[in-house]
Amino acid sequence: MLICSEPVAAQSSASQTGSSGKDEEDGLEWSIGGGFVASPRPYQGTDPQFFPIPVVNLRYKRWFVQGIRGGFDIIQKGDFTGSVYAQARFRGLEPDSSPFLEGMEPRKKSADGGGEVVYRGRPVGFRVGFISDLLGRSKGQELSFLAVTGAPLGKVLVLVGAGPRWLSSNRVDYYYGVRENEVREGRPAYQGPSTWNLDINLTVNWQVTDRWTFFSLINREGFGSGISESPLVDRSAAYSWVSSLTYSF
Repeated sequence: MLICSEPVAAQSSASQTGSSGKDEEDGLEWSIGGGFVASPRPYQGTDPQFFPIPVVNLRYKRWFVQGIRGGFDIIQKGDFTGSVYAQARFRGLEPDSSPFLEGMEPRKKSADGGGEVVYRGRPVGFRVGFISDLLGRSKGQELSFLAVTGAPLGKVLVLVGAGPRWLSSNRVDYYYGVRENEVREGRPAYQGPSTWNLDINLTVNWQVTDRWTFFSLINREGFGSGISESPLVDRSAAYSWVSSLTYSF
């Protein structure tokens, strides 16, 4: 859901194990609820953004909507699923969010589209995904691999995931580069190269009752050198947190 592809992917994986409303005649599954997002802003002098979110999950045959992404399953075979989808991208740069960023041009939020292959195996499953900017903001791409393991603890499913994520030079330069007209004392020009990040996340999916489901995900995005060496960044990682409570019909 909601900050980047990894939290969305993990929520999607967890939701497969939980119950949701289902009309046996038409195959429709759906749930609604609400939650909040802590969105990382890794720039100097900034703090994470916290904001409430509505949550809508729908599935009809091979079509699905999960939070801020929607798509179609082109492969459904045993433990393998292959999907194409589009999703919102909330990360951006707001010059007024920190005195250090004054004089920077905004880096706008966007939408990504792509595909993924998921293997829900035990004891370890995996997810391979590729996304690209759909609105021409960064004109960049990401390629990710996430290994996932976990275990049910009564009504609670706990998942741990880890894996590398490649970001293209266009993606890195748009969000973390410094253009010539943005140079200031202490903020030299910087052209961001492609880089590899490392994602580590923890997901909890709790089936509170037959109808109510609590979901929470914490993700650590460890920055590769292409991001950590940017003069805009003053930390080695960013943390995001997503939690929601939904009701299934």
